Amino acid sequence: MSTSERPPAGFLRSPRTWVGLAIAAVAVAFIVQNRQSVAIELLFVSVAAPLWITLSGVFLAGFVTCWLIARRRR
Repeated sequence: MSTSERPPAGFLRSPRTWVGLAIAAVAVAFIVQNRQSVAIELLFVSVAAPLWITLSGVFLAGFVTCWLIARRRR
């Protein structure tokens, strides 16, 4: 890894980083503990799927949304 690829020195000291990591850890723990099958309804579509897949999808959608918004601000 070259020096240009390393995160800034204060990266791990940033409260924003720690809050993000804490939210991700709680989301992963929540997903792991909720694995039963559930019925999911969105508008006129109804699907049965494991809850962990649904939660993972929603978490991923939130992550992508934040990434896109942060990228637009630059």
